[in-house]
Amino acid sequence: MEKFGKEFRAKYFTNLDKDVYPVNHGSYGLTPTPLHEKYLEIITNHASYPDRYMKQEQREKYIQSLQALSQILNCDYHSLAIVENATTGINTVLRSYPFQKGDSIVMQSTVYGACGNTVKFLKDQYEIDFHVVEINYPITDKEIVAKFEAVFKGVKPKLCMFDTISSMPGVIFPYNEMTQLCHKYKVLSLIDGAHGIGCIPQDLSALRPDFYVSNLHKWYFVPFGCAVLYVDPKHHKYIHTLPVSHSYLPSTIELSKEDEKNRLVDRFFFTGTKNFASIEVIPYALEFRQQVCGGEKAIYDYCHNLAVQVGDLVSKKWGTSVLDQKNATQISTMVTVPVPIEVSAFIENWTKYDNLVYAKCFDKMAYTPCIAHNGKLLARFSCQVYNELSDYDYASDVLLEALNDVTKEEKLMR
Repeated sequence: MEKFGKEFRAKYFTNLDKDVYPVNHGSYGLTPTPLHEKYLEIITNHASYPDRYMKQEQREKYIQSLQALSQILNCDYHSLAIVENATTGINTVLRSYPFQKGDSIVMQSTVYGACGNTVKFLKDQYEIDFHVVEINYPITDKEIVAKFEAVFKGVKPKLCMFDTISSMPGVIFPYNEMTQLCHKYKVLSLIDGAHGIGCIPQDLSALRPDFYVSNLHKWYFVPFGCAVLYVDPKHHKYIHTLPVSHSYLPSTIELSKEDEKNRLVDRFFFTGTKNFASIEVIPYALEFRQQVCGGEKAIYDYCHNLAVQVGDLVSKKWGTSVLDQKNATQISTMVTVPVPIEVSAFIENWTKYDNLVYAKCFDKMAYTPCIAHNGKLLARFSCQVYNELSDYDYASDVLLEALNDVTKEEKLMR
């Protein structure tokens, strides 16, 4: 295994501007140069004879990528589909499943905005009810699960949507315990694993969710946008493509045993002309992570240990405490630290000032995303194999300088 950090970056992430301090891998991910070159090679190959590719090769290449994903997720590839991103996967499930008027969905207050809006859409369009469980960090996993159980007992929901790792704050959600809770109360589980594959181990045979979606471009080095959707076999007939396309098949149609087994593959492999190159890169990403990086454990250990070090470094510099310290199991390859700034306008209306702050961060090549949560401004740092502790030492200073500059310019002090 080669040494991670700046040496690894210089060898395998050469597309990244040399002056950038990349501490926000969690938002969009980054593709190593060898995989980026493979991606371009695949695009060129498709262009050499589009008719042949689309008619003779595309479906088989799609299945090969599903088979690679089945190794990563430990599940049958027939239960997988590839979609553009996690939001598309969530929409695919929520806008396909045959909810009835009066059914209810439960989600947490820290839900990813786009996914929360999809639930609100169901409420507005189809009168599907929803309930929000208020989650304020710091909080333990046990306390989170207890909050959901109380709601389950009270409203008897049809489905519960929750995260593997929440986006903001960037903490591991107790998704294992939540899936078990859903089993106990016979509630459908829809797991938003946008931060999942390539970030923390994912074993769907052990987890047994009803639905699961995970981005491949965030942490698995696949060019964006590319994500995987898992559907438990008992739900295959209910889940339709987004958009509904050539392969539409009503849920009521009975199929042969073999056709039923391939229902998801046949429905999802082609929904319309698009760039299929990201999908074809998936097996090569698996190979790169195993052969060049040394496997998933080596990647996770480096990135997780770095996240712990970053939390310790930045919290001591800032005189605050790592958000996850109440429950260390919430730290993945991202760590969240409260920012030591007491400007109430930031807390009350961060979205009014965030882009002003971020513009100053961009100028100094070190962007750190923040969120106002539970009376504090929180900064999320992502750790990857190309990072070292010095990246965060610099980026944390840049963020404070940007916040202070905006404070003075906007005259926010009271």
